[in-house]
Amino acid sequence: MPSYTDSLRGYASKILARDGYRCRYCGLDGTASFSNWLALSEDHLLPKGHPNRNKEEFRVASCQFCNAADNRYLEKAVARGDSFEGLTSEALVALRMVVVQKTRDEFRRYWEQNIAPRSKEGARSPVDL
Repeated sequence: MPSYTDSLRGYASKILARDGYRCRYCGLDGTASFSNWLALSEDHLLPKGHPNRNKEEFRVASCQFCNAADNRYLEKAVARGDSFEGLTSEALVALRMVVVQKTRDEFRRYWEQNIAPRSKEGARSPVDL
């Protein structure tokens, strides 16, 4: 089998498989479609420089949106003086999920106000625009 250097087939594939190819934050199922699988990545639960950051137990499957929902989350937490010492990966996911869900909710409101109404207008071709 070839050796891959990307996350989906390479360095994160073991993490994605362990988590059932599902985003640990929103539940996006990477086995449901090729597009969903392409949207998967991994997320580090500990900040840069932490000795356990790259251990498998402190990396989780994440869709790209949830991973980037607040990509400065760890940096901000460290600046506030938050400590992650002694926390399990489940506890770290729960902490991060609060921030991720807040961002997802903000994006949903935007989508509902600005994007979804377009579906009621009917499909428009690029020529109509």
